[in-house]
Amino acid sequence: MFLIFRFFLAFGLTSVYVNSAVVLAEITSAEYRSIYIFAFKFGYVLGYPLTPLIAWLVPDWFWLQLIFTLPWLSLLCAFWILPETPRWLLSHRKFHELEQVLLLAAKKNGKDMKQARIEISDFISYNSQKDFVEEEATVLNLLRPTMRKNTINIYFSWFITSYIYFALSWNTNDLAGDPYWNFFITGAVELPEVFVFMFLCRYIGNRLGLAIANVLSGICLIGMVCVPSDMVWLTILLAMSGKFFCSGAFDTEYVYTPELFPTVLRNVALGSSSTVARISALISPFIHQLADVTYPWVPMAVPGALSILSGFLVLLLPETKGKILPDTLKEGEKFFAKQEPVHPLSSVDSTNEQEIELKKPVDMELLNKKV
Repeated sequence: MFLIFRFFLAFGLTSVYVNSAVVLAEITSAEYRSIYIFAFKFGYVLGYPLTPLIAWLVPDWFWLQLIFTLPWLSLLCAFWILPETPRWLLSHRKFHELEQVLLLAAKKNGKDMKQARIEISDFISYNSQKDFVEEEATVLNLLRPTMRKNTINIYFSWFITSYIYFALSWNTNDLAGDPYWNFFITGAVELPEVFVFMFLCRYIGNRLGLAIANVLSGICLIGMVCVPSDMVWLTILLAMSGKFFCSGAFDTEYVYTPELFPTVLRNVALGSSSTVARISALISPFIHQLADVTYPWVPMAVPGALSILSGFLVLLLPETKGKILPDTLKEGEKFFAKQEPVHPLSSVDSTNEQEIELKKPVDMELLNKKV
């Protein structure tokens, strides 16, 4: 029964975390997108260091699980509070619901409602002119010829980042010192990491930020195996530094992955990437045991080298800093081909070009900022 309930707990937890990042990516403009998604991590980094304190105060596993899971019931209110994202409504041609959501946003943000109604009406009228049939998007679309290399690239980054993250998180008992304090420190290092990478990626871009995080994380892991066993302080310092950069890579992937893929694939792309990461988390304890049958440096040095490799491979992906998010599969393919994505607003018949020139409505990115 414990395992059955644990399955549903993980199912809900992963869904909430993945969907939250997708929602934030779709309701914010390019200027503030990374800040919002990085800031979403603050709830996690505040709860992480509290875990060893609660575990120390409540040593019984039954009451500990109860304390950790009961607060989740409060999230049921999301059904009545959280509306669907405008980008999803636009891509699925649900114009009436789209209008209601945008008007609600404009009202809550204190905008000029008369002007907002005009711009929203023009926006919807513009997009409803063309008969639009979007192909059903599934995880198989991620393996299209134009997307395949980028999908495998980002999957590899998620896989190796997840291994390093959980290997360092779960193996705190291997470090010298009190296990409660070690666990606390591994969680506490993620708080400054969020601030650092939030502003770093804002100015240099998420692609370069992810590459730097992966490379430095790998260097820290390789450094751990080179430290003499009697230099405990240096081992802990390198382990915490590795956790710092690995967490930065993880957070950046949650920002960067939704930006890479179009709206119709965004949830599938992030969800499948998270699945790849969970597979890595599953096998990380077994890889750790390779030290018993091979060499002590294998569980850290090999993933460290792969992390460095992943950092350089990430540079082959397209840059998303300040770019309009693609919505359809066609736009996504053009985006991966390193062309400017053709927004749905420009996806109209050539016979309507003169009329469109007269209307000049704003696109979704600009409309997000205005409402």
